[in-house]
Amino acid sequence: MLDVSKTTSLLQSLGVNASTANQAAQRTVQAANTYALSFLQELHDALQAVSGNATSVSTPTSTSTPANAGASVTLSTVDLDRSTATQGTTTTTDTTAQAPSSDAKPPFDNLEEFREWEKGLGKAPLAPGYQAPDYLRFISLAMQGGDQDAFKRYVFFKNNPQYAQDYEAIRNGQLSKFPTDGSTVIRTDLSKLPTDVADYYRKNPAALRAAEGFSMDPTLYKMQMDGTLERNSDPSWLMTHQWTPNGIVERDHSAGSNPRFIGLDGKGADNYKLATYDNGLLVDIDGRRYDPVTGTEQV
Repeated sequence: MLDVSKTTSLLQSLGVNASTANQAAQRTVQAANTYALSFLQELHDALQAVSGNATSVSTPTSTSTPANAGASVTLSTVDLDRSTATQGTTTTTDTTAQAPSSDAKPPFDNLEEFREWEKGLGKAPLAPGYQAPDYLRFISLAMQGGDQDAFKRYVFFKNNPQYAQDYEAIRNGQLSKFPTDGSTVIRTDLSKLPTDVADYYRKNPAALRAAEGFSMDPTLYKMQMDGTLERNSDPSWLMTHQWTPNGIVERDHSAGSNPRFIGLDGKGADNYKLATYDNGLLVDIDGRRYDPVTGTEQV
């Protein structure tokens, strides 16, 4: 039987806010616990059904108080995964906004200065028409984590100062200058897919992110959903095989290094500089290793 909590965690890792993820997971598991592949279609349908009703995620306005020290003050924002509510519409993001600024500087020099910066962020109402920018998907959980996740937020904004500046502007009532439709958080090189498949995913980036999130070959995933795959395959087969112009070959999509986020246009490899995790430690882009909660460097 499918696990609601694991499904919820997966959706949150894809940028879906906690409330939407939990609702979609519960609805999906109830409808698809007898056959694993039907889970994927049910998940797609459930996300569309509940994302229109989810209108906020919680973002801490201060990290100076521990998360367990009582109710926190939150800033209401629009659902991070808005693109699931616009399936079938062509992506119109201005991709020129994706390029990071070469002269951007973080508004802080260390963790303590970051805490003060974050604590002093504006509390203006969100601008009309606000949609959460793609970059918040990478730290959506950390943004809700209070003081214990401050170091994770610090590392992300330190490494991506253009987003720190943008987030500060958002908190002062401005719209984000960066994409909000999920078009930059794509790993797949669409130029290597069949033309019809690539065109479909350009119009439906949330479907592509779902295939990537489950480590499935996106072409085989679409063929399976369309009913054009010659075999009726379970998810594990889609995770270990790949479509090529010369036929289907074996490939474990969960093994090896993960490709960078190149975006729908394939040109966004420099959009995000992301730390990684290794044995519970946060490994920064310079290779230095830290405790992800305290920020203490580990030798």
